[in-house]
Amino acid sequence: MATAVQNDAAQQPARHTLLSKPLFFGVLLLVVSSCMAGTFLVLMTDDDAHADEVELAADEGADAIEVAIDSFSTTNSRAAPGSVIHLSFKLTAVVGKGQDVAFENAANQHHSARVRQAVLKVARSASLEDLNDPNLTTVKRQLREEINNVLRKSYVAEIVISDFKTMEQ
Repeated sequence: MATAVQNDAAQQPARHTLLSKPLFFGVLLLVVSSCMAGTFLVLMTDDDAHADEVELAADEGADAIEVAIDSFSTTNSRAAPGSVIHLSFKLTAVVGKGQDVAFENAANQHHSARVRQAVLKVARSASLEDLNDPNLTTVKRQLREEINNVLRKSYVAEIVISDFKTMEQ
């Protein structure tokens, strides 16, 4: 009987594990290389987009005019739960050379209340990370988008925030 058990064991085919198959390693290599390539492309796209923005801003600098919007002072209770952050800043929009008069009329006369409301909305809903960003990149982008949406025309090419002060209470 012992010999019968030994013969059965000898006749059973050797079990192949998943790691011993070359197809598995080929698929694994394909998946890993695809992930690496995708990550590389995403990171390079962000750098290229940033370089394009810098180049665009440099081009607009020659034909751009700064138009003062207003000074703002508001509070933000969303950024730091349990406390209130007081914000104050002066807001200036950079617009194209031929659009300065039209923007001045639209933003500071015809739609001043809606522009002010849009600016306060962005300031009050900003996260603590956005407020602590030394360049205020996200806040500036949101302000530009909101102001252009209110005016229903893409006047604003860039936002300049000066005298930015925060005080947590």
